[in-house]
Amino acid sequence: MRCLLAILLLLPCISFAQNKYADIEYVSVDTTSQNKVRIKWNVTPTLTNQSYTIYKWDLKWNDITSVSETSSENRSYTDVKAHPFEKAERYSISTSIPGQWDSPLSNWHQTIFLQNGDYDKCSHALQLQWTAYVGVEVKSYSVYSKIFGDEYQLLGSVNDTIFIADNLKEGTDYNFLVVAELANDFESLSNIISYTTFEPMPLNESNVTIDSVFNRQGKIEIICRIDTIADLLGYALKPNQGADTIFQNPVINVIDCKSDNFLQGVKLSALDLCGKEQYSTKVIYPIVIEAVAELRLIRVSWNESLGSGEQFSIYCSIDGAAEIQIATSISDLNYVIDCAAIADESAQKFCIRVESILNQQFSQSNTECVELLPEIFIANAFTPNGDGVNDTFAPIIQNAQISDFEFVIFDRYNGRVFSTTNQTERWDGTCRGSYVAEGGYVYYLKIKLQNGREIEKKGSVNVIYP
Repeated sequence: MRCLLAILLLLPCISFAQNKYADIEYVSVDTTSQNKVRIKWNVTPTLTNQSYTIYKWDLKWNDITSVSETSSENRSYTDVKAHPFEKAERYSISTSIPGQWDSPLSNWHQTIFLQNGDYDKCSHALQLQWTAYVGVEVKSYSVYSKIFGDEYQLLGSVNDTIFIADNLKEGTDYNFLVVAELANDFESLSNIISYTTFEPMPLNESNVTIDSVFNRQGKIEIICRIDTIADLLGYALKPNQGADTIFQNPVINVIDCKSDNFLQGVKLSALDLCGKEQYSTKVIYPIVIEAVAELRLIRVSWNESLGSGEQFSIYCSIDGAAEIQIATSISDLNYVIDCAAIADESAQKFCIRVESILNQQFSQSNTECVELLPEIFIANAFTPNGDGVNDTFAPIIQNAQISDFEFVIFDRYNGRVFSTTNQTERWDGTCRGSYVAEGGYVYYLKIKLQNGREIEKKGSVNVIYP
């Protein structure tokens, strides 16, 4: 084996004119194979009978071949045992002349090793990065790409070792190559890398729906159906006012709603991988009902929920009993409940809710309760003269379930002339067995309903003897 550089350093009396010996001009990956690197060098042509030893760095400098001048007129060599698609390869060369020591190793050159960086699914951009060419100054790096079957196209040139290949097509097979333009007017090629860009699984819009919306007395409960296969950032349930709610696989989502935005409605949006709305359902609204009692009628009104064509049904619970359906297939947004048609005269508390359906969507309102107040009639005069007409006085109470009853009559001096706790008993105009004097008297009525509500009334009545 020829003498190594370490031995040469021990012999200072021997010197070499470095410019007479081989210097590598470039090393370049052979892109037609995954295990070839071409090394080219140049020396002073006045020397004869030269031979060259090529060294490769693998934790230490190992000679890999010897090439004679006569067998290498182009002064180049292809390393067929290289691994340029796995790492950067480093080479150096020394020159041998008959009768002289081998020259020191030349400056070393290193191949360009190209590798993938991060792929941005939003901008369809791939970051490419590579090791710098070492050995000769680089003017610039040019990046090329091609789609299978096409020719290489120049993407751009940079002085850095990072390049962003953007506007790539989804689901496409690309090859990328970097070419370094060297200051000595040669070029060095990197390895080729292949990359298939991400193609997201498309959204099936028919799978993204709001199936049900429930008005839970101050909260909206939404039941959603989504496409769990599509490649998405997630979903957002968006009220028209308030913050978005983002989640990956919703089954039930509850949003607290205040009175000022309770009717603003919500929609379900599918968010693409960049967080933008890819698809949104139509806005749906919770049903909010209002109920107003008028004697034995209850007027109920509500808002549209699911959209044009929905059908409404009305349910009612009477005095805490089991709920019954009192109307169905209603297309209007109002309805009048005739209490006499669904309950007896003593019924007081009616709790009402509305449901709607449109195609396969369902909406349920809040429950609104109203109480029918008793109908109380008290005359302002009566004639206790025994003629059988208007001879007694008492309140007439209808539509009430009374648990306690008190009725009292006072004279002008606040003296009690009549009192009873029996709602069927009436005042006949007497006090202690004698008819009272003609004139004005004061009554006081207090009743307590079975639901605990108390009602009091005060007024005056005239006693007349015609």
